[in-house]
Amino acid sequence: MSATTFLEYVALLQKDMEEIAAAGFAEVLTLTVDPRSAVRGFIKGYLQFLDGSVLHFREFVDLTLAQPKLVYAYHYQDAQGNLIFRYDNAAHKPPLPQREHKHTSSGVTLASVPTLHDVLSEILNYLPGRGGTG
Repeated sequence: MSATTFLEYVALLQKDMEEIAAAGFAEVLTLTVDPRSAVRGFIKGYLQFLDGSVLHFREFVDLTLAQPKLVYAYHYQDAQGNLIFRYDNAAHKPPLPQREHKHTSSGVTLASVPTLHDVLSEILNYLPGRGGTG
């Protein structure tokens, strides 16, 4: 991770969102930034894509840690509100061998911690004209 402060980290996330918006694929509808210290904070956002699908995301990070995402969720759904995928590290029932996992319509699988950039790239594959069936 190249950011050393929470506000630098937020700037990197905003850059990814602005690139998607500038390309015409999505609109950032909300973005909330809550710094808790110079290196810790909470960020959440809501993006709507050109096909009406939506990404809700949230992260609580501590940049002093090797894995700075203490809590995260990236919930992507279609225009009708149906789950396409969700990455999160919430405790799962039944318990999983690790906290990091991904939900899809097929079930739950273990997954590494994604970045917002990774999630946005994955979403582009679902959009009409970008490889998706939309």
